Amino acid sequence: MNAFQDMAKLVPEKTRPIIFDVGANVGQSILEFNNRFKEPHIHAFEPSPRAFARLKQEFESSDKLKLNQLAVGSTNGSQVLFENSHTELSSLLEPEVICGGTVVNRPCVDVITIDNYCQQVGIENVHILKVDTQGFDFEVLKGSKNLMSSGRIDLIFLEILFVDMYKDLPDFGEIYRFLEASRFHLVSFYKFYYMENRAAWTDALFARTLTGG
Repeated sequence: MNAFQDMAKLVPEKTRPIIFDVGANVGQSILEFNNRFKEPHIHAFEPSPRAFARLKQEFESSDKLKLNQLAVGSTNGSQVLFENSHTELSSLLEPEVICGGTVVNRPCVDVITIDNYCQQVGIENVHILKVDTQGFDFEVLKGSKNLMSSGRIDLIFLEILFVDMYKDLPDFGEIYRFLEASRFHLVSFYKFYYMENRAAWTDALFARTLTGG
């Protein structure tokens, strides 16, 4: 099963989707979205100075790709980023020993909510909200609650952590109940990764439940 293929199936064929790539890292998902959709409009968010420099070098901002050196959370403000030697492991949550890599920098980064960002740039609907923020995903969702509750986000694709790679992680049940209360249903889990013979993390796709569906 391929999550990007499933997302492409769930978005109407002629739609020019608005996609939010939260935790864009160095652009891995941008490449996937560009391969799956004919004319996606992507808003990418990456707070890590090291990762964003590579992202900016690889991709040029345009009217169809907006690069934002911002973190995304449940409130606007600023927060310390634990920038990891492996950029894909950087997080606004402090890493535990089992996380891997080492913290090489602790920059203070700007944080914005999805609701506030959409209000600022005039976006009414988000077709796909992709979130990979190393344990901070639930905070991103909470900062999207106005769009979610008004049915203006169609698909949510996020990483689920089952082991304590970072401090103060929410559990999956809490995230699931929040999405269910916001009228989203689980489409599928994708590849599972394991540590010491137990599920460590996976990706999950949720879709907005249509009225009467």
